[in-house]
Amino acid sequence: MKRFRVVITDNLFDDCLVEESVFQDEAVDLEICSPLDKEKMLEKVRTADALLLNMVHADREFIETLENCRIISRYGIGYDNVDVDAATEKGIHVGIVPDYCSIEVAEHAAAMLLSAARRIPQRHELVRKGHWRDSPGHSLFRIQGSVLGILGYGKTGKALHKQVSGFGFSRVLIHSRGLEPGTLLDNGAEAVSLDTLMQESDYLSIHLPLTEETRYMINGKRLQTMKEGAVLINTARGAVLDEAALYTALTKGPLRAAALDVLEYEPPEQKNPLLTLDNVVISDHEAYYSEQSVVDLKRKTAENVLAVLKTGQPVCSVNQSEI
Repeated sequence: MKRFRVVITDNLFDDCLVEESVFQDEAVDLEICSPLDKEKMLEKVRTADALLLNMVHADREFIETLENCRIISRYGIGYDNVDVDAATEKGIHVGIVPDYCSIEVAEHAAAMLLSAARRIPQRHELVRKGHWRDSPGHSLFRIQGSVLGILGYGKTGKALHKQVSGFGFSRVLIHSRGLEPGTLLDNGAEAVSLDTLMQESDYLSIHLPLTEETRYMINGKRLQTMKEGAVLINTARGAVLDEAALYTALTKGPLRAAALDVLEYEPPEQKNPLLTLDNVVISDHEAYYSEQSVVDLKRKTAENVLAVLKTGQPVCSVNQSEI
């Protein structure tokens, strides 16, 4: 009976017990790697039948070294670190897990919206330094009655809308590729053009995948059309947003604040100017995380691999129709 060699390219978790449980009764030899240098990584994956991949950059050079691989199963929703065209040419599925953390990301986006609006992290730091209502702060404004904008209305965008439904927003505007501007949804959301979304949102939350179409979609020109005093939240991908233009919008207007769980380059260099601003809240790409979501992620990433090895078809593949 053929045994399959499966490699976890860069384990970033405490253990791989969930993955091991998926494969334990199967003809699978699982190898678990911590992050390796490029030369060692290429040699490690060369003869693998399947890969579970986290943050390794699977570019064309990486993929062309693969001799037996049938699936690159990514830990996550996004796949911008995988050259899908190169994988497709070699008949390799690119698997993802599209439905494991929408609740967590929505909760994090809501928390960041509140943190930026109420300046909670900044007040916390002042208290830690011995201040108590003796330090001037920026003006705070009531959220109730304002306009929420959601850019991208998939599972996470819809979950955010549901979670903040009690905040009292006067309108919820959404822009989604699959919705015609002018459409009014049963839950009260109004589909609008991207220009309208940028111009009329008091709080704008981004929920887009990173693709060539969405890279730097929120650029300087669009940021300058936003309302004076608007707040921007990004829990999607850093490169959807032009960070230099964001810095300008935060220091010269029109933005009052921003809350970011993602940056274009992670971890950021200490000279990143956004780190110097008092009106920016930044967390370390942890919106996806909960004890429950990580178990779902690990299990589904492994199940994607097992499905291909056993049946030839993954549970979820971004290039399934092309292979």
